[in-house]
Parts: sequence; C-alpha cells; structure tokens
Amino acid sequence: MAPVEVETIPYDIMAPVKNLKVVDKAFELPLVTSAYTEIASLASPLTPYVENTVTTITPMVEVGYNAIKTKVEEKVMPHLPEGTAEALQSKMNGAVAHLTVAVEKVDTLACGGVDQLVEKLPALKEATPELVKNTKETLASYLNSATSFLASFSLAQVALKIVDTGLEVVEQV
Repeated sequence: MAPVEVETIPYDIMAPVKNLKVVDKAFELPLVTSAYTEIASLASPLTPYVENTVTTITPMVEVGYNAIKTKVEEKVMPHLPEGTAEALQSKMNGAVAHLTVAVEKVDTLACGGVDQLVEKLPALKEATPELVKNTKETLASYLNSATSFLASFSLAQVALKIVDTGLEVVEQV
C-alpha cells in the first residue's frame, strides 16, 4: 500500500478527547498518524451503519431521559428538604473541579511519558515507511547474526567430535 500524507487529523470522532494535550502530542508522531488513517479507512464502510443506529436510538433515549427527569421533578424534588438541590449542585461542581485537576495532571504526566518514549526511541519520529524499512533491515541483521552464531556453534560441536575421535584413535594405538 502506498504511503498517504495526512496534513490534519479529523477530530470529529475524537471530540471527547480532543482537549487532551497527550492526544495532540501523539498525533505529531508519523506512526500514530498513519495508524489512525489506516483504522479510519478500514472503519469508513461501517460509519453509515453506526450513524444510522445512533440516529435511530437517540430519540428513544431522549424520550426515556425526559420521562425520568419529569418524574423526578414532580415526585422526588418536592419531598427533599429546602436547599438540597443547591447543595447537590455545589458538591457536583466541586467533584467536577477535582476531576478536572486530576485529568490535567494525568495528561501532563502522559505528555512527559510520550516525550521520554520518543527520546528513548527516536525512530518513532521517522515516517512509517522508513520505520518499517529500518525495522526489516535491523531484524534481518539480527537474524543473520543469530544464524551465524548457531552455525558456528554447530561447527564447534563437529570440530570437538572430530578431535575427540582423533584422541580415541591415539589412545587405542
């Protein structure tokens, strides 16, 4: 398959995580970009079916959600003590704030991890076809070295057997 140059990554599928810095940092790597492009092209035939399913299910979910919300507002909320809704909203806002801070810290740590990974493996900065070519060459080199080692080991075994047989002949004389 011929390499495809991608200038921008379509974030429409990735809307929930597009704010994460680690996603942007990962997409700077050609390997990640090409993998995403391949997966997107493989999944593209399924997209109409998924969109159709979501379009069909969304109204049903909305109706169910609105029914539950109405029942809670009519039956539950009047029985709660005064100020409960505000207290719950305040606690919810505090939890969201804590969670946001935690996600930002994890995102920063993940960015550092990606930087360390790229520092340790600079080959990740290479274009994918070049990376594949270099990996094949390196693998071939290692296999050649391993083959040579094993061949020399067998040859050494044969040489030892010849020497051993020679010593047996000398002993018998």
